[in-house]
Amino acid sequence: MTIKFGIIGLGNRGFKYATSIIKSHKECTIEAVCDYKKNNFDKFPGISHTTNYHDIVNNPEIDAVFIATPDNTHREIILAAAQKKKHILCEKPLEITNDSLDDLCSKLKDYNNTVEIGYVLRYARSFNKVKEFLSQGIIGDVLMINIIDHIPYGGYAFFHDWHRTRKQATSILLQKATHSLDLANWYADSYPISVFAFGNLSTMGKAGALKKFGHEVPDTLHCSTCSISKECEESIANLKFEKNICWSDSWPDSCVFNNEIDIDDHQTVGVEYKNGVQLSYQLCLFDAYYKREFTIFGSKGELRFDDSSNEIRIYDRVRRDEFIYKNKHLELKMEAGDEEQLEDFIQSIKSGKQPLSNLTTSTIVAKLALAAQKSIDTHSIIKL
Repeated sequence: MTIKFGIIGLGNRGFKYATSIIKSHKECTIEAVCDYKKNNFDKFPGISHTTNYHDIVNNPEIDAVFIATPDNTHREIILAAAQKKKHILCEKPLEITNDSLDDLCSKLKDYNNTVEIGYVLRYARSFNKVKEFLSQGIIGDVLMINIIDHIPYGGYAFFHDWHRTRKQATSILLQKATHSLDLANWYADSYPISVFAFGNLSTMGKAGALKKFGHEVPDTLHCSTCSISKECEESIANLKFEKNICWSDSWPDSCVFNNEIDIDDHQTVGVEYKNGVQLSYQLCLFDAYYKREFTIFGSKGELRFDDSSNEIRIYDRVRRDEFIYKNKHLELKMEAGDEEQLEDFIQSIKSGKQPLSNLTTSTIVAKLALAAQKSIDTHSIIKL
């Protein structure tokens, strides 16, 4: 079986996933690509390209679409693809408002083709192994989950480009935190029913400008024209030189201290689940190092894991026993779980089974992130 793909969105994620994962799979071909800015068209010689996504979804030769466009466009493109009975693989988050999420769920509730959303960490080997251990009852009943996301590239990834405003992104909890929040939902094996959260913008944006410059900076300021670019810890050049962070030579370089920035740069979230599990989650977008770390407390013991060491450590509550699982698999092509995600998508198309990351699970985590942002804005507990 050969699945013919149309790619919609050829920015950093769309281009890399298309070329490294889809194009290299023996059961997939890329029939056409779309990007409204004409990004990376030259990397697809001999393949049809367009700036209008309707050309992709209306192409009868295309079986499936991969959508990697700005998040507030997902609903429109997904529904257009569904009208043409395409299989749909879409980057996360599913959408950025409750109205859009509800509309998608309503219109796709009886959709028979595959819809998979890119919560790729469910497919990553180590994160999947954690779920396996929990399902085996190795620490008994899961009671509490603590997660901390240490992100040293927050300024680069989210404050130099379009993610920087709530008009475009709604909340950084949707853009970044939902990976870990989705895993928490999966590990808790339940539905979130209430959330409280705190957040602030204190290092980037206007607050950061006042600390660094002593005054506000214009929205027209860019790293390439800034007099302190070589010294600034968030400049494109400095991040590349000091921390080897460079995802594209044409990455946006709008100043991370501009006034237009209104997303938070750190958050704390507390969640109560229907089955009684409690979650504590923290996200720091200006950390000194990268690590996504989990501590899961159970009735019979404790499980600790981080994706820096790729070690899972399990401690028995009574005996002085410690079990260590080490994942030594190296991801050579892309990020952890990318290849497994595509394989799940293909198998779902073949068998008709529900993907591991599906419309329902992605809606739940998006609504959780939106509720957490509402809690930050209103200083209140939000019921889901």
